[in-house]
Formats: sequence, structure tokens, C-alpha cells
Amino acid sequence: MPHLSRPGLIWRKAAVLGSLWAASEIILGSFLHNAHVPFSGEFLTAIGIILLIAGHRLWPERGLLWRTGFICAAMKSISPSAIIFGPMLAISMEGILCEAGVRLGGGNLAGYALAGGLAMCWAPIHKLGNLLLFYGPDTLKIYLRGIEWLRQSAGFTMNNSWVPIALLLTSYFLLGTVVALAGMRAGTTEGSVQLFSSRNETVKPDGQQGNTNNTNRKYSKIALLLHLSLVAVVMAYSRLIPAQLFIGGTAAYAYICARSYPRALALLKHTGLWIGILVTSLLAGVILGSAASGFYMALRAFILTVGFAAIGEGLLNPAIRSRLESLCGGVFFETLESAFLALPGIIAGLPSGREFARRPLAVLGGMVARAPFLLDSMQGSSAYPIRKRPAG
Repeated sequence: MPHLSRPGLIWRKAAVLGSLWAASEIILGSFLHNAHVPFSGEFLTAIGIILLIAGHRLWPERGLLWRTGFICAAMKSISPSAIIFGPMLAISMEGILCEAGVRLGGGNLAGYALAGGLAMCWAPIHKLGNLLLFYGPDTLKIYLRGIEWLRQSAGFTMNNSWVPIALLLTSYFLLGTVVALAGMRAGTTEGSVQLFSSRNETVKPDGQQGNTNNTNRKYSKIALLLHLSLVAVVMAYSRLIPAQLFIGGTAAYAYICARSYPRALALLKHTGLWIGILVTSLLAGVILGSAASGFYMALRAFILTVGFAAIGEGLLNPAIRSRLESLCGGVFFETLESAFLALPGIIAGLPSGREFARRPLAVLGGMVARAPFLLDSMQGSSAYPIRKRPAG
């Protein structure tokens, strides 16, 4: 392996842990989704915390955890899923919060427990933030009316309306500390599952083998700016838009996005998602005593969901990625290339999602035990779908 400076080496270690994390998200996430397992998001968050803690015990270096989160989040950007912003933000924040916990408490039991608790707290914060983002300020009115109903009907006596949220965050924090302890245990090789064959596997997940980016697709920066502007306007002024204009504009926007963006088209076919949004909005209208409020919440959620899918696809523009490379420096994207190159072999060496869910600590322990070998095997070959600009 070529000699690397310390910044380059820590990024390479983050690439190893990030690719392990991404592989677990792909294998286990697919199983949990297909099996309709409840609280699958929390389960995946726990897996990420375990890998981060175990990885930090292996390589206790400052800045490793937030880098790992960024690498894994960037790898999530090529997911065929229509919804990528939420998972990318969640993964990045989990890495940042774990890093903050370790820096505050140190690389010991207290520090790891704090790191796990903080990272796990992001799950409810993320969900509550999504509700507020997609359904608007009326979400708070519904929450406060629900608390008032509990006071009057169920006899709950709460001086502060935010006590339930505080209790929710506390329970998640305690769960995160337990998960962090599991991560410390997974950092040992005892009882771990033997992973990764000696063969050079080149299988890629989700039918994307050899096709991580469509270079023939035409991208428009102007269209991306229009999508961003529309999303901003809807978030800020949706209640001021006349109902007929809102309905017509939403239908036209959905048609344009479906014709222009495969991710948006795939999202529009998710009938379960739209039924959930419709039911939620109708219930909100009943609680608020206003059919118009439920109607506007439904349209807002619809147009923002489709809009973010279109924006996510627009950000795949190779020109934008090249610009980000020049702004962020080459080391991040070079590291990302190594992570993408390692990912197919890592996935090929993992057990099935069912086995992963049945013995998560043993599987994760085996993954972390192989990390030093993956670090040694990483070379400088390009695998990340960025169109390099010619020199000069």
C-alpha cells in the first residue's frame, strides 16, 4: 500500500468503515424493508452506532467517526431509491453526533455511551423534523391539541406540553447507550462470523452492476434551480396559494417530474406512501376542525416529496460533482472512490439479511475484524461516478 500522510490515512480508514456501514445498510435494509419489520430505521441506526464504536476502538483517532458518516452518506447518493436526502442526512448526523460524544467523554465507556445516546436521539428528531417539514406548522397545532385532549380525557397532568417529547428523547438516549455497549463488545473478535471469501467478487447490489451512473443523461442546472425555488416557495407560502391554483400546479408539476426524472416516477408508483399521506392529512383536518388545513397539508407533502426526489436526481449532474470536488479537495473524493471499489466485494462476502438480523453482533464483529485487511487492500483505482475535468 502506498505511503499516505496522516490526513490521507484517516480518510482511508473512514472509507473502510463507511463501506462496511453502507454494505450493512444495503443487505440488512433490504431484508427489513421486504419483511416489513417495525422500527427498521432504529434498527439500522443501532447497526451504524455499533460499527462506529467498534471501528473507533480499532482505530481510536480524532475525526474518524464524522468522516465515516460522510463517506457512508455519500455512498448512499447512488442508491436507486427515490428518497435519499433523509437517509443521507441521518447517516451524516449519526457520525457527527458519535464524534461529538467521543470528544466530550473520551474513548472510554462513558464517551462511547454518550456517543451512542446522542446518535440514537437523532432518530426521533429526524422523524419529528420530517413531519414539520412536509406537513408544515399545523403539525405543532395537532400535537398541542393532542396533549390538551390527554389532559382533559385521560386525566394526565402535565405543566409542560413538551414533557412527552423529552421523555421520548430520554428513552432513545438510554437505548443508544445500550447499543454503544454492544458496539464495544462487537469490537472484539470473539464469537464473530467469518466473512469475506478470498475471491475477487465484483457483484453490485440492486441490479446496478456496472451502471452506477447514466453518462448519457442530460442534466440542467436551470431546472435544478427551478426545483429548489419551487420547494422553497411551497415551504414558505403554501397556505397563501389559492386552492385551484395549488391543485392544478401540483398536477402539472407531478406530470413534468414523472416524465423527466425516473426517481420521481418510481416514487409516484408508491401507492402505500401516498395513501399514508392522504390518511394523515385527513386525520389532521379532523383534529384541526378544518378540511382546508388537511387539504393543504396533503398537497404540501405531495409536492415536497416529489420535488426532493427531482432535486436528488438533479444533484447527480457530473458538473456539480466536479465542482464539489474542486471545493472540497481531492482527498475526499479519492477516498470515496476507494470505498466504492471495496463495496461490491464486501457485500458479496456478507451473509444474508436474515442471518444478519439473527446474529447482528457476530456479523458486525466479523466485519470489523476484517477492517485492517480491507485497509491494506484498498488501492487508488477509480470507482466513483464523477466525470473528471481534463487537465489544463
